Amino acid sequence: MPQPNPSLTVLKGKLAFLVSFDIGGEVDKATLSNIFKVQAGTEYSKPVEVSLGVGLTGLIVAEQVNKITKVQAYADVYGMGIGIIRLEFDVPEGMTVSEAITAMHVNGIFVDGLDLNAYISRKMSEIRERTRPGITKTRAYFPNTKKFSMLRLDKYEPFLDPGGLKGQFGAEITRFLSGESSPRTLHGKEIADKLSHDISYYDEDLFLVSYEAAFVMGCDDYFNDLRLYLELSLALSFLYHIYDWKIDSEISQAFKAIKTAQKSTIFTQAPRRLERSLLKVSEFKLDILDNIEDLMNPLKVTADWYYQGAYEHMLKLLKVKDYENIVTHKIDALEDLYSTAQEISYSKVALITEIIIILLIAFEVIAILPHGL
Repeated sequence: MPQPNPSLTVLKGKLAFLVSFDIGGEVDKATLSNIFKVQAGTEYSKPVEVSLGVGLTGLIVAEQVNKITKVQAYADVYGMGIGIIRLEFDVPEGMTVSEAITAMHVNGIFVDGLDLNAYISRKMSEIRERTRPGITKTRAYFPNTKKFSMLRLDKYEPFLDPGGLKGQFGAEITRFLSGESSPRTLHGKEIADKLSHDISYYDEDLFLVSYEAAFVMGCDDYFNDLRLYLELSLALSFLYHIYDWKIDSEISQAFKAIKTAQKSTIFTQAPRRLERSLLKVSEFKLDILDNIEDLMNPLKVTADWYYQGAYEHMLKLLKVKDYENIVTHKIDALEDLYSTAQEISYSKVALITEIIIILLIAFEVIAILPHGL
């Protein structure tokens, strides 16, 4: 069925982008506070928030729309070694949600004369440069990033309650939450699934979360709290991505070591290379057990029952637990590879031992043969 209105019009709101990135290792919370000259709490679960600029000039371009707006930029840095660049654009009055979606997908977002990706890359480099001296536990640097979008509506037209928004503009909201701008017809089940992911507290509010984006209406009293839990979920998700990439590399090295050990002699260095890979991955496993598991436990992150439930939903919707299972499975796979390598090594030792014993017996027999003749 066609929608009664072509698109939801924003009178006042914010379009935010949260980009997760790797700073190259863990940094003590006190060190982060000292580096950025920001007073930070002791909670490991909360980031150090750094202002990168207030009142910056933004530009949003979509088809025939070309509108200048204000931007606020922040960097939220976690002790676990993950940073999040957060850019908040004031949505120009009268811009439709459809135009915002188009601008996002045609690289039509600019900050201070740079396109969005270039600006974010510059700020990530600045944060990495400042935190590098304070990193206490380094790891391989990964250039990959993950972008998350959030649209928050304060005033809009036509004014509708959450039920009306879902009913009249459900397809458009779903397109934003799905991170796509294609003109394909959305299936009713797809729309219903996206619109069911509401973690707001009051009936008159909306806080819809998907793997790619969030759509918010209202939630004025507790929006910042939910955003902090959302960022923590994004940081954990990205950290597991880093573990996944690193473990893939170590598994590849371990498999090569096993193949080398199988083809070479007992004196090869392959088992030692395999042990080094296993040791590196074991460090990740200890990090997960020591810190990350606590951060994934809503009961340990907050004492408030509502935030516990909201945070648990975020972890599920952002597939954090799924990535944890993948990482855990790969760690187990590497340990199995190590066991396989040990069995190969033991088999070689046993074979060589048997050969030596047979040779010794043969030498003894040969040695006594002349005396017996």
